[in-house]
Amino acid sequence: SGLAAARGDHDSAAAHLAALIETAGEFDDLTAEYRRLICHARILVAAGLCDDDLYARSAPLWGEVIESLTALVGPAGADDEDDHLYVAGALGYGRFCVESGRLDEAQPWLRRAGARSDARGWALSRSRSQLERAAASWVAGDITGTQQLVTEAYPVIADHARAHDVSRSWLYFGLIRLAVGALQEADQCWEHAERHWRELGKPLHIHRILLQRSWIAVFRGAFGEATQLVAQARELLDSSPRHSWLQYARLDSHLGSIWRAEALAEMGFDGLGQPGQAWQQIEARHAAGLGVFDCAPGSPEYRSGMAKLERAADLKVPAALAVDSVRYTIDDAGARMRWASCVSAPMLAGAFAAAWEWGNTDLVCELVEYHSARGTFAVEPVAQPVVDWAATATAAVPMEAELAPQLAVAAAAPAAGGGSGLTRLGPLPPLRMDPQSGPIMSRYRELALQRYGREVTSAEAEWSTWP
Repeated sequence: SGLAAARGDHDSAAAHLAALIETAGEFDDLTAEYRRLICHARILVAAGLCDDDLYARSAPLWGEVIESLTALVGPAGADDEDDHLYVAGALGYGRFCVESGRLDEAQPWLRRAGARSDARGWALSRSRSQLERAAASWVAGDITGTQQLVTEAYPVIADHARAHDVSRSWLYFGLIRLAVGALQEADQCWEHAERHWRELGKPLHIHRILLQRSWIAVFRGAFGEATQLVAQARELLDSSPRHSWLQYARLDSHLGSIWRAEALAEMGFDGLGQPGQAWQQIEARHAAGLGVFDCAPGSPEYRSGMAKLERAADLKVPAALAVDSVRYTIDDAGARMRWASCVSAPMLAGAFAAAWEWGNTDLVCELVEYHSARGTFAVEPVAQPVVDWAATATAAVPMEAELAPQLAVAAAAPAAGGGSGLTRLGPLPPLRMDPQSGPIMSRYRELALQRYGREVTSAEAEWSTWP
């Protein structure tokens, strides 16, 4: 089960797990051992699913793991095997919680795993718990805590040469350096992370680190290099059997950010370096930048910048609409809030920025109108066509940062106890702001359907939004 899960063959992993469970009743004298084996297999299968962003499929397995740990494992120090199982389960579940946005739920499990590892003298497990806590600290915006935890954890992780954990450590080292403006050191850290992830041969992880490294190219003003890195990332997504429309939407939004940055650079943006400058000059310019540009309207630079901002909007607006449309299908309020704040908000902010800098007042007004509509309510519960998104998340790896070192975590984990209620939130119908024109953002909604297969609005009567 574990080997199939590590290879990404999740159907075979599930079949092996089911076969193991079926044999559990054949040997009465080995009941306790079988319980441990089944719990361990579930941990391996669930962790493999998380590595491929299949969080919705892993959630039921993690629920069974936590139930088994609660019932099976006794007080700390009672049994070596029980403690090993507890630590493995707590680390896996803690990481799942961090990557799905449930930081408060992750912390107790990660701290318990670290405490039991300390009690047993298990240095690697303790260091892995610190790495997971560092990931949680970064998501929470605690840069100092992230640096302290990763720095303490890395020597042991490097000594045990676990490629995935080594790569994640270098990822956070790079993020910390980016946060303080050390661009060259950040790029070197991410180069190490990319090398180790290539050793593992995981396309999803490699594509993410390429997107992250493309930000360094943007800061250097090497926009052609940044675009090439995004093209390589797209090829890796294409080669992965586990790619999803959400990953392509975020990649397109990221490419739009590169076009936006190139447009602003042509218009005299003061925060980006120029090709041929030394690293020290680039870092100094980045640190001193005020985030403004100075370009005379009508100049060749201005016209070129506007054309590139239009191209950025064509990438960012459909991607943002497609991703935000998920928000209207999640009926649990907590899950909807996590999705809105961690997934929709960064992409919508980028779409607003591109539209505003492009000077397209009509598009800005339509985006405001769309965002203000909020969705529709119905009295009777209705089957949700994409209800799985309420329990889905992308891995906690920074992809879109809008020229800042921030994580874009898809945090749509459901609240405990389920989310059924007397009302449900439904998708928006088409919106019409002007009686003399058609529904707003029709072209961008069509692009969202063509590129990602997402119907941004429902097939209902349009809403008239004028007084």
